[in-house]
Amino acid sequence: MSSRTGGIGRRPNLLHPEVIGRIILAKFLRMPLRRYKRVIEELEGSDIFQALSDIVTFKMFPYAKVSGNEEGFPKDILGRMEEHDGALYVCYRMRGLAGEYSIDQRRLELPPELGVDSVGWLRRKLRVISTRNRLTYMILMGIVEHQAAFLKSDDLLKLKPFSQTMLTSWIRAKGYPWVDASMISRLVNNGASVLLPGGRRVLLKDFFPSRREIYKGFIKEIIAREGTELSLCRIDRLYTDKEIREELRREYGIDISRRSVSYCRTLLGIPPSSGRMHDHRYPPQWAYFSPYFPMSMPSVEANAPEASGIYELSLEAPTIAYPLMASGIFYIGSSKNIKKRLKAHLRSGSRNEDLATFIKGNRCLFRFIISDDGFRKEEGALLRCFAEAYGEQPKCNKIGG
Repeated sequence: MSSRTGGIGRRPNLLHPEVIGRIILAKFLRMPLRRYKRVIEELEGSDIFQALSDIVTFKMFPYAKVSGNEEGFPKDILGRMEEHDGALYVCYRMRGLAGEYSIDQRRLELPPELGVDSVGWLRRKLRVISTRNRLTYMILMGIVEHQAAFLKSDDLLKLKPFSQTMLTSWIRAKGYPWVDASMISRLVNNGASVLLPGGRRVLLKDFFPSRREIYKGFIKEIIAREGTELSLCRIDRLYTDKEIREELRREYGIDISRRSVSYCRTLLGIPPSSGRMHDHRYPPQWAYFSPYFPMSMPSVEANAPEASGIYELSLEAPTIAYPLMASGIFYIGSSKNIKKRLKAHLRSGSRNEDLATFIKGNRCLFRFIISDDGFRKEEGALLRCFAEAYGEQPKCNKIGG
């Protein structure tokens, strides 16, 4: 016979309803935007929502608007930051993201075919959706508050050091003491992004650069203008790390050590001044690329080989700014089947969203090198060569920015 007080037969500990609610909310906050949109659409199409639509209200957030063309937004884009009379506001991709739902309890009269459980289910769904929408809105307002200069100018050098911890404190001070850093982290890091007024797509997590990331941006800017400075005889040699440190202090008021400059430069993949003086060329002499072909499905079908090797993707014109010089190249890759891989890039659903955006929004070219063995090593060698010639990896090869 089991004992109610012993280990055997003891009733399991039940989670407190508040704990269960936080677990459910955490799952909702982690949910990718595409799936979250479907949840809202399915809810608004449900029988209980339709039956009670007269008493379900939706209140838009202040400074929020809704786009009339959701199809114009790439996937995982929350909306677009827009500026009017000097003020910034959010134009959401769909109405269900731009406010909060509520039920008017005073007018609640259940149809005979619907029970109390259905209303409880609807109320819980509306509450968790509204909570996520409110948190997302407060994150966007915090970004507007702290990164307005960057939002208005689209100048990466205008980004300020800003952490998710700072944002959490800011939101709590606005009257939301129940918000914690884990909630903010789940929303910021679930892959959602916004469009700037100028059209640039920015992941939410990229609005939170560390001081080191800020320093890297300024160092990259200083090195990028070396060629112009040399041609105008303003300097007689490339900047050493010590001289970059002096430029940071003089021009931007940033005082860091020479060792920190060297570390940040290395993270950027930029050689020291002695390495930048060498005549690095891309592609190297050993790389025998095919001619260029249009990056389109018919062209890939007709010209790409069903063989292993390396391929390169580029724009028709060298309009991409790199630290040392401009180029049209935005990706270098390799595959056991070049044709199959290029077709995959052209289809929707690519894991590399930056690459998909480049291909979709521009007239692009591809070329390739057939290589039976060692093509992975050759790809690595080409990437190193490109970084030496242009100052960093191709735009869509970079991981984490």
